Amino acid sequence: MSAARRLVAVTALWSLMGVVWGAQASLGAALSGQPAPLGPAVAMAWHQSLPLVPATLAVVALAERWRELSPAARLLRHALALPLVAFGTNALVVLGFGLRFGRPAGLGRLLEDAAFWTSQRLHLAALLYVAGIAATRWVRDRQRLRERELALARREAGLERARLQVLTAQIRPHFLFNTLHAIGQLWRSGRADEADALLDHLGALFQKVIASTARTSVPLSRELEMVADYLAIEQARFRERLQTSIVASEAARDCAVPPLLLQPLVENAVRHGVADRAAGGRVTVDARVEGGRLILCVDDDGVGTNGETAGTGTALTNLRERLQALHGSDQMLTTSHEPGRGTRVQVELPARTAGDEGDA
Repeated sequence: MSAARRLVAVTALWSLMGVVWGAQASLGAALSGQPAPLGPAVAMAWHQSLPLVPATLAVVALAERWRELSPAARLLRHALALPLVAFGTNALVVLGFGLRFGRPAGLGRLLEDAAFWTSQRLHLAALLYVAGIAATRWVRDRQRLRERELALARREAGLERARLQVLTAQIRPHFLFNTLHAIGQLWRSGRADEADALLDHLGALFQKVIASTARTSVPLSRELEMVADYLAIEQARFRERLQTSIVASEAARDCAVPPLLLQPLVENAVRHGVADRAAGGRVTVDARVEGGRLILCVDDDGVGTNGETAGTGTALTNLRERLQALHGSDQMLTTSHEPGRGTRVQVELPARTAGDEGDA
């Protein structure tokens, strides 16, 4: 706690205590048949409570200054400091009453009265002194606990970001290897111009991947651009055997999604829905917002699966882990399939705009 906030808090505490003491005095006087106005009673009480402000600040300062000492050394120093703080407080009280009634005492009388009241109320001063030390330690322990919790939260957030980056990095070599393999095939078959075009698309894809995977979320529109580059690479490979369609509403395009969310799903659709069929096939990407949810669907009209391996591949397992890490239970990834009629992979996420995501 800063010095200014500590001063305000201590002053407010003892001002409130003065109001309580004054109200009690006024009520007691009224019950005894000698009414006393509340205002003067509170003013009188403040003459006793406000001198406790510097006393409390002194106790807090001493507790902070001596906290690193051994228990025995702290006890000895506080025992010596207690009568001095009590004497100073009583001197302020005596001085305040003298000024209030227009009869300020001389220095000798002031010191004599302060010593008298200190001897009479030393036990009360000791209670307040110990309470001040205890309150100081409680506040300090709370601050340390909060600092440890914040540090732990920062470490956990750093570990989670590192985990997400590792999961994302596992995806990149996968499709890049396939792309380089496709370029090699084009070169070996004498289709140099197409291989050059494929390299251009790959360069664009590299830029988007590097820009996206430095974040935990990106606008869906950026993901769709990456998918378009990827499909352009695959169309150069499959030619007329691959038909594609990307349909996304404007609301969906503005939503934030994890980077490299769609590309592995589209790659699976191409690999299982098109590559294994002599006649090729069609891959469709659809994105829309319904009921506050972003719904993404990747469909192919390929051979489908036998129901045993759907959703268990590396890409889908990786994606499930990333979605779980980012959204917990507020997300869903499902697959549906029919042998001979293709596969659909559907992802549902909260429909949050990219501007609402801290690092998008």
